[in-house]
Amino acid sequence: MPYAKSYDGTKIFYIAQGDGEKVIIFVHGLGESHETWVEQIRYFSSKYKVVALDLRGHGRSEIPKKRIEMSDFAEDVLAVLKAENVEKAHFVGYSMGALVVLETYKKAKEKFKTLTLEAFLPAYPPAQTEVLMNMSMDEIARQVAEFAVAPTAPKELKDDIYRIISQTDKEMYIESAEAATSKTYDPVLLEIEHPTLLIYGEFDFIAPPEAGKGVSNRIKNSKLVVFNTGHMPHREDAERFNKELEQFIIENESSS
Repeated sequence: MPYAKSYDGTKIFYIAQGDGEKVIIFVHGLGESHETWVEQIRYFSSKYKVVALDLRGHGRSEIPKKRIEMSDFAEDVLAVLKAENVEKAHFVGYSMGALVVLETYKKAKEKFKTLTLEAFLPAYPPAQTEVLMNMSMDEIARQVAEFAVAPTAPKELKDDIYRIISQTDKEMYIESAEAATSKTYDPVLLEIEHPTLLIYGEFDFIAPPEAGKGVSNRIKNSKLVVFNTGHMPHREDAERFNKELEQFIIENESSS
């Protein structure tokens, strides 16, 4: 299994499937891993080169020696791009992963063809550190599995979300939550020059569609799509997500 070394030596696990000339990079959300993109990896790897990483402290990646900052996550992404000799790619980020994509854009916009930002806020309220400290990781994972999806989501999906989240180290989860809520990305939105697809869920109370409209107003070349889902459109309606993303990439590949 491939690993890349980030700027500080932290080992970053990733998967790379498919051998197409066009590359899609998938960046997961808080407490997750590359496994959240299972349906996207399956769908796109027959047509594109698909790369999905585990951010530091998540999945199979190494727990870092220093406290996590958002810039570290961006460096993890860049390390994987370097390891795979990727010059340009289509970037897809979910929730916290969307912030990581924006952080990466700040550092290396020349690497971007397009951005797809799913279910995120450019600025989050402070992390509930004290509450999280008094919960077990099992309790956190069960809570996330319930509130991250629409009430109608199948139990099998909730069970899989729980499985992924519950494997995360609690200290890493809290550090990541604190990092993600420590700054605003509003200024970055105004700087985006590349085509951007925004995907939100109608029943998402974490990042509601109204927030998506505000984000769309700040990004000059953006398209907003609202799904009949909760906070995880890529899991709750993978078929539509994949089709929307593929059409967006096709429409913008020639001009990027």
